[in-house]
Amino acid sequence: MAIKIQEPTLFLRVDKKKKDGRMPIYIRFQRIDGKEPKFPLGISCLPEKWDKAGKHILDNDGSDILLQEELNRIKKAIRSAEIDEIEITVDILREIVSRKEEKANKPENQSFYYYFEEYISKKKNIGEMGESTVKTYHTTIRALKEFRSEIRIKDISTKLLDDFDKFLIKRGQENNHGDVKGSRHNRSKHIKAIIRHIENLKIPIKNPYRTLDLSIPKYIVNKTFIEIDELCRMHELINKLEVTSIERRVLLMYLFSCACGIRISDILVLKWGNLDVDLDPWILSFDAKKKKKHVDVPMFPLALEILQYAPEGNLDNVYKEKPIFPWFCQKQENIINETLRELAKIAKIEKHLTFHSSRRTFATIAIAQGVSIETLKNYMGHSSIRTTERYTKWSPKLAEHSANKINLFDLKTLLKKKKR
Repeated sequence: MAIKIQEPTLFLRVDKKKKDGRMPIYIRFQRIDGKEPKFPLGISCLPEKWDKAGKHILDNDGSDILLQEELNRIKKAIRSAEIDEIEITVDILREIVSRKEEKANKPENQSFYYYFEEYISKKKNIGEMGESTVKTYHTTIRALKEFRSEIRIKDISTKLLDDFDKFLIKRGQENNHGDVKGSRHNRSKHIKAIIRHIENLKIPIKNPYRTLDLSIPKYIVNKTFIEIDELCRMHELINKLEVTSIERRVLLMYLFSCACGIRISDILVLKWGNLDVDLDPWILSFDAKKKKKHVDVPMFPLALEILQYAPEGNLDNVYKEKPIFPWFCQKQENIINETLRELAKIAKIEKHLTFHSSRRTFATIAIAQGVSIETLKNYMGHSSIRTTERYTKWSPKLAEHSANKINLFDLKTLLKKKKR
């Protein structure tokens, strides 16, 4: 049963006089567990305006009306709690007086992260956000939570977002990643999308992007790819690594992607059944996880060679439902990229490699081989030629190889020529 609360009383805190001479009005309740709960009401008055006997303000400016309304609100909330048989504790009284629950339920006091997750979920459910994009949005949430564990809608401001951008720069420098312009661009783009989502829900929120107080960091296209001689040096590592090691598996996946342009998310789920071995050359046919696009790409000589190594030297130990590149580690992307950079050091490649550089390498070599941009678009599973064009690079070495009609996807032949 609820504890019955006697009529609360009001009193003036004469020991808390403000600079203007006004004193705060408090509300006091009967003792609970030996304590006498008393809390400020956020209303004050001059001592000569306080009617101690009548417990009200002797004023005509409306202060006493506000005081009586607040007192009635508190009494009503306590009676409702008693009817619901809620035990009246000091904490319950504190929440009633401070309007804590009521304030918490105001939209602007809600968590920004709640609406962030809601946006991702809705976009994913209607098919407007693929798994890879979902991952990038979750990366933004993790970065925000690392910056600040909780952000309310009303906390969003130019200063907060500017501080977050500075945090990203500092973190990037500490991890030797520079000013991470690409990452900062994506983080800001995601936050802007969530702010617009909240605006569409008619919830008051400051939008520094709309007022031009803040701009999204300019997107810098990543141009990293590896040259043919660097690809050869990576290739030479195959037989120097332990057959069942993570290093060798990462290397094989990377070289395979350099030979056919497949994303890491697709490589990790490729099965031997995705290969059509009745065609010449073999065709790898699969549904890309990103944008659910179907891809058919030929197995160039380098890709065919890697397939010889993929089942760890035992081509008799394969069947349609078995993964081509079995992977047993969690946190796969971090481990793969960290391992790849270690392999690059061994191969004396002074570039900050990520697995995605393999797709740029493939696109660049394919163009040098004379593959049309339209055909390359289909190989890579792009929806737009403009996207494909961003992947293609060029260099004097590639120009030389292209002019000499060298098969850049046949590294074995290239390495033999090099040794002569």
